[in-house]
Amino acid sequence: MKEKKKGLSLIDFFMLGFGSMVGVGWSVAVNGWFGSGGGPIPTFLAFAIGTLLMIPIGFCYAELTTAMPVAGGVVAFSYKAFGTFPSFLGGWFVALAYVTVLPWEAIYINDVLALIFPVLKAGEPLYSIAGVGIYPQGLAVGVILSLGLIAINWVGARVAGRVQTYLTALLAVTGILVIIFALLKADPANLQPVYENVGKGTHTSFFTGIIAMMVVAPFFLAGFDTIPQAAEEGDAKINMNNIGKVLIGAVLAAGCFYCLIILSTGMSTPWEEFYGYQRPATSLLFLNLYPGGLGALLYWVSLIGALAGLLTTWNGLYIASARLLVGMGRARLVPQFFTSVHPKYGTPRGANIFCGIACLIGPFVGMGIIDPLTIIGSTAFVIGWFVTSASAIKLRYSEPDMLRPYKVPGGLPSMWAAAVISGIIIIISFVPVLPSFMGSLAITIFIVWIALGLGFYFGTSGFRKAITEEARIEAIFKSKK
Repeated sequence: MKEKKKGLSLIDFFMLGFGSMVGVGWSVAVNGWFGSGGGPIPTFLAFAIGTLLMIPIGFCYAELTTAMPVAGGVVAFSYKAFGTFPSFLGGWFVALAYVTVLPWEAIYINDVLALIFPVLKAGEPLYSIAGVGIYPQGLAVGVILSLGLIAINWVGARVAGRVQTYLTALLAVTGILVIIFALLKADPANLQPVYENVGKGTHTSFFTGIIAMMVVAPFFLAGFDTIPQAAEEGDAKINMNNIGKVLIGAVLAAGCFYCLIILSTGMSTPWEEFYGYQRPATSLLFLNLYPGGLGALLYWVSLIGALAGLLTTWNGLYIASARLLVGMGRARLVPQFFTSVHPKYGTPRGANIFCGIACLIGPFVGMGIIDPLTIIGSTAFVIGWFVTSASAIKLRYSEPDMLRPYKVPGGLPSMWAAAVISGIIIIISFVPVLPSFMGSLAITIFIVWIALGLGFYFGTSGFRKAITEEARIEAIFKSKK
């Protein structure tokens, strides 16, 4: 009998989740967060509250992931709970979140490299998008890096998981050094004024500053759902209950990391002055805090952390994107192309091709579209959280005897809290009079995405109905024994 190929370990799963949550914003754009929230204190509170609110949502994911460790995550969860069409909607919006993140990361890594190597933006741009030039040198580097990521994921989840683990370890070490050396220069007086609109956003008070940042924070706290997407590729010896604990641990670790970064950098220098720094803000901060060799060393440490964070998020969401599309393909919610598997490596071939195209788009569009991508991705992630929370509630009633190696602490009240929290965040994102409003461009993209999805769903009904519901269930949950 052929021995099962060794899969992802618990450490790999933690690094996948944590590395996907902690990206590059802490290193290059934390001062921009201060502007979005009206200061370090409102920003800190937004991330702290956001992390606490994420816990019941994470509980729902942990319970359903251990009960249904199959590719697709929310697709499988919502199919089990509500059936075909709700499953499609949940998967379609999470797909939107992932599709925005893949080019987002490609754009940002190119931008960070250009800060290190200015030659990447030398000369005349080929063209401009939203007022930002696209340069041939940077375009070439972005395409090469995208191809490298595609190659890593092409050869297998184990290779991608190992890369993720090493890069996340590097990210954690550099991040801890940044926190320590920023705290050594900390002065609470630098947090004053407690709140002020410095010209970014429509917030007008301490409270509305927190609200404005709480809509952006989910984009940076998202990523733990990469664990459910890769759950079926875990090592056979893993206790499924432990995967649930690892998922919650990744949420708490990432939230604490962000909060410490915000406080340490916010106290190290007057925050309004720090807000005016160009990218990479944290690296430039250390040149001012520590003149001489130490400052230069910390500058590079921060930049290395930024690159590691970019790569961990990019790789982690790539892994999750491919597995989500596989799950949708198995349910025949998207074309069968997405279920094709590489004959040698056993990786999702069709899904990897689609994700690769999304990555390759990034270098061609540049930084001019970063803000709309962030807002759209954030809201789409939260929609996925709501669907998962609702699925967990429904299954507690409809499938009370379903095997659940990990159960939500607090039971149904915690699940309802998760659904209400994610529902409120979705609602305030669409209310124009609130500072949390996503904006007309993002609304337009959402409408177009919904229209495309509905057209796609109803236009492929023949393909979907070609198999029985029993066959669809077998396809979605085929990895369960």
